[in-house]
Amino acid sequence: MERYKVRFTRLQQEIFRLFCVRTGKKLSQRKVAEYLLVSPTAIANSIPELEKAGLIKRNKSSEMNLNLVELNRDDQRTIQLKKVENLKRLYESGLVNKLIEQYPGCTIVLFGSYAKGEDLFNSDIDFAVIGTKKKSSISKGLEKELRINTYQSWSKISKELKESICNGIVLAGGIEL
Repeated sequence: MERYKVRFTRLQQEIFRLFCVRTGKKLSQRKVAEYLLVSPTAIANSIPELEKAGLIKRNKSSEMNLNLVELNRDDQRTIQLKKVENLKRLYESGLVNKLIEQYPGCTIVLFGSYAKGEDLFNSDIDFAVIGTKKKSSISKGLEKELRINTYQSWSKISKELKESICNGIVLAGGIEL
């Protein structure tokens, strides 16, 4: 029987999560250590394994003796893992439950760059709520602006937007075609 175990240490997972949140920013190893409240040495020891796996890229700064690290957005596996991390953060924050409570019986879909794992640190999070026109009181979450678009029914949505929503992740309810 084949066993599956977590490939990365807890610190390496925290580093990856930080870069998922800060996608598009290059951070020094010292700055990563400050964010995660660990020693720079611990970060320096953890980064090579993430780099070897293709999850992050390390660049040597030309001005200073400094390694700058960023998420490797060119790697498809990294994007897939970032997509999972984004969804995990949504559920852990309680935001999904708040939306379900605020829009009972409605279909709630996460779509756009955040759902695809292609978002940057300054991107917003797009939700479509089908079955109501009631506006949300929630406007911020996970250090990002939330865009909650409400629609009375599927028939009121343009074809292009409908395709984008259908390519998203259903958080509550269902999509009827």
